Amino acid sequence: VVSKNSNIVKKVDKSRNVNNNIRLNKGANVDALYQDYDEEIIENKHISNSKQNQNKVVDKQKKKKRAFAVLKFTFFIAIIIAIGYLMFNLETFNLSDISVNGNTKYDQNTIIKESGLKIGENVFMQLLTSRVKKLDLAYVSSYKYKYNFPNSVTIEVHERYPMYIALDKNTSKYYKIDNEGFLLEECDLSQREDELIVEGFAFGKDTKTGDKINDVYISKLEVYNKLKELLDEKQIVTNITKVNFENSLTTLTLDGKLRVVFANNTDLDYKVTLLKEIIQKNGGITNGTINMSIDKPVYSNIE
Repeated sequence: VVSKNSNIVKKVDKSRNVNNNIRLNKGANVDALYQDYDEEIIENKHISNSKQNQNKVVDKQKKKKRAFAVLKFTFFIAIIIAIGYLMFNLETFNLSDISVNGNTKYDQNTIIKESGLKIGENVFMQLLTSRVKKLDLAYVSSYKYKYNFPNSVTIEVHERYPMYIALDKNTSKYYKIDNEGFLLEECDLSQREDELIVEGFAFGKDTKTGDKINDVYISKLEVYNKLKELLDEKQIVTNITKVNFENSLTTLTLDGKLRVVFANNTDLDYKVTLLKEIIQKNGGITNGTINMSIDKPVYSNIE
């Protein structure tokens, strides 16, 4: 019995020791976990503090950049204001010389007077405000003012060239016209150089130089230009001395003696080819009329 009891006591002690070891180990593990958790909290605090410090540095840098940008912009504006003040107030910039380039029809004084530029007045005040007038001259197609440092200006002009002398059948006056249809000046036939004489236009009593003829007349001139191009293409060697646009027809006078009548803008290529054949059959350009506005063109020696 004693032996059995002693064995039982030994088993109980052993069990107690095992439980105590379990308790001790479990306590050690819990302590280790608490220690790891504390270390993680401390590490996170360090990271957070580091980020906050970095953000503070970035914010300071941004503020410095903004302040510098504002300072630079203010300095730039101050310079602009200073330059503007000097430009408009220093006598150095008072206009002392005006020259003109590209003018053939008008003399220099006429163009300068029309421009409104004044010697002795501030050049920038004149060029940058409404002080400078539009060059309202019929022969001037375009112009520009070129500033030359410190106080001179060059007026560069491009002039129109007269292509036609047109008779206004309402007033019986002749006008020189350029290729865009602008009336350049009133004239008479004695002033003709190499311009083409145009008949059949009616401009009206309010017509003045510098005006542009209406689109109907411009389209008629386009028909003439097409015919001239075809005559050159078909090698019909001739000089067109007059064109008439009466009665919805286009009548060309060749070499001052042969009248050729076309119907508007209809089959021009074919009719010019046929015209060449007719001229060749009749031994060249002679006095008379060739009516190309009908189906079967005919030649008549009646002018």
